[in-house]
Amino acid sequence: MAIYHYVAKPAPTPASSPSVAASFWQQQSAEPTWSAAATPRHNQPAPTHPSCDGYQHGIGVQSWQNLAVQTDRTMENDLMISSPSGPRKHLVSAAAAFVLLTGCSTPADTNTGIGTSAAPTATRPSATGPSTTSADLASPAVTPPPATSAPEPGDVGVEGPSHAGTPSPTGTKRATSALWFNDGIWWGNLWDTVSSDFHIFKFDAATSSWVDTGVATETRASTHHDVLWDGTTLNVASYRFVNDNLPAEPGFPTTMRRYSYNWSTKTYTLLSSTRINDERVEALTIDKDSTGRVWATWQQGNQIYLNVTGTDGRYWGEPFAHPASLSNVSVDDTSAVIAFDGNKMGVMWSRHVGDATDGRYWSYHVDGASDTDWTTPVAAVFGQNSSDDHMNLKWLGSSSGRVFAAIKTSYTSASQPLIQLLALDSATATWSAHTIATVSECPNRMIVVIDESTQMLRTFGTYPKPSGTTNAGACTSAGGAIYEKSTPLDAISFTTAKTAHVVDADQYAHNVTSTKQNLNSAAQRTANSGLLTLADVNATSRYWHYYDSSGGSGGGGTTAPTVTPTTPARPVWR
Repeated sequence: MAIYHYVAKPAPTPASSPSVAASFWQQQSAEPTWSAAATPRHNQPAPTHPSCDGYQHGIGVQSWQNLAVQTDRTMENDLMISSPSGPRKHLVSAAAAFVLLTGCSTPADTNTGIGTSAAPTATRPSATGPSTTSADLASPAVTPPPATSAPEPGDVGVEGPSHAGTPSPTGTKRATSALWFNDGIWWGNLWDTVSSDFHIFKFDAATSSWVDTGVATETRASTHHDVLWDGTTLNVASYRFVNDNLPAEPGFPTTMRRYSYNWSTKTYTLLSSTRINDERVEALTIDKDSTGRVWATWQQGNQIYLNVTGTDGRYWGEPFAHPASLSNVSVDDTSAVIAFDGNKMGVMWSRHVGDATDGRYWSYHVDGASDTDWTTPVAAVFGQNSSDDHMNLKWLGSSSGRVFAAIKTSYTSASQPLIQLLALDSATATWSAHTIATVSECPNRMIVVIDESTQMLRTFGTYPKPSGTTNAGACTSAGGAIYEKSTPLDAISFTTAKTAHVVDADQYAHNVTSTKQNLNSAAQRTANSGLLTLADVNATSRYWHYYDSSGGSGGGGTTAPTVTPTTPARPVWR
């Protein structure tokens, strides 16, 4: 076994920071530098260590106490173990880490639960401007992509960066999205192992690799995220998550950070950070309505909850429960929102409480109506075991009210549907159900994307691994391989045929994610987008992706849109 280590080269001590600290990216240049005495597998430098004065990390000024917790944590480096029995690129997070001795006190982490970094201190934003301005942020240097090993026989897809230091970075319930397409480029919200933060990454299609832009979106490791690009602003909702069958837990802020995009420099700049709720939840999603208001939904206290911003898309009101009695659910149920039909916001939720009312429910709000004015819920599917807590929603904008949902059931008989596609016919306001995969196929964690150029519904999910790989055919909740099943929009029908897109020959892949946007759509400014999906191989803490460059014809997506200024709404409670 080869042992690798880093040697610290002290740098001059930086001058004391002002009361409002300079950008982290500016301070970083004055911190100790690190050189590798031997090159680790990923050829990444060890993390630098910000000073204890407090700094602005692309997110907002944190309290000194939280900064101390964050910066005094143990650094980890991925090492490669090579042995006759395991020549493949198996990784471990090194137990031998480097403790940073700064002289800072490190108060107990009382607000992060299972995480390793402290939750950022919530700051009430000003009514006249964002909590963090672009002037406070320096342009970070772009980090080149880390080296990856050559594919092994049986691998399908591309192995990407390490996410060592955070669990399930692509989420688990499939309602959320981590990718978006903007300005002719794919982007993602990925974990950066150097800074131990989530960052905006740029996808380099030419090399099929990820490039870190250095723009931070979240400092807390144990968080899941839902990303919405609305054409002018990037919105990133970030929440601490609870595991299955555990109730929501107060004291853990869910935040939404907004970023502007510079079409000339192709860079993102933080606009604001505001709080959606104060709960640690199983799943939370966001979407924006036609008036500019951003909606969020989650399950809390066995009820489906919602919150909404003003028309500025920034300041949140007080969370409230959906008014229908059928929104009283079990501790393991989840919900998701989606804008549709040009002027409506829909919410779908699972309800599996073990009685005749079990099902998948749908209700919608007309833009401009009272926040609590929602239609009476209708069951998209109905009956015991017809529902589980996994769902992924899409809207076909070119067809007005057609909404699609990839959902999981709780059926157990081999011939029964385990994953279904639900389709809303806006003309009749009725839902139809179509089997994507049965229990016998052992599918899990499904998403659906709409390709408008080919008029296809493309679904991606976890299935047992193919023959010739480790644990081939095993049906396990630990994962498998990522496969695609597709069908024409106007003739929905799935068979057992499927195509493998992400296969790690040695390990399980899981938790595929993509974008909220429709693919190859001129209306959504994704013309010629092709397709990008991202998955997680937890055993090696690596991202894997599949990129399909084929795109439809249509207008470009690289011209800055016209933005109409609006007067910010007065904040309600955040």
